Amino acid sequence: MRKIENSSTIDAIDHDGKTLTVHFKGGSVYDYPDFPQHLHDKWLAAHEAGESAGKWFHRNIKPHYEGRKREQK
Repeated sequence: MRKIENSSTIDAIDHDGKTLTVHFKGGSVYDYPDFPQHLHDKWLAAHEAGESAGKWFHRNIKPHYEGRKREQK
């Protein structure tokens, strides 16, 4: 899992080679199955270059991939 610094929306992200997992600051966790590794890498690179992780997510992931919210324990 990779902690996302300086984001008001996203706490951490993880990719296991198949599924993207996004941990949001509010405590929600969403899985995005069949998410390409190259897009995960591109997101991290954009964030490291100074782009907002939340804005990138809302522009490039949310409209194109269906997330599944994990049940809270």
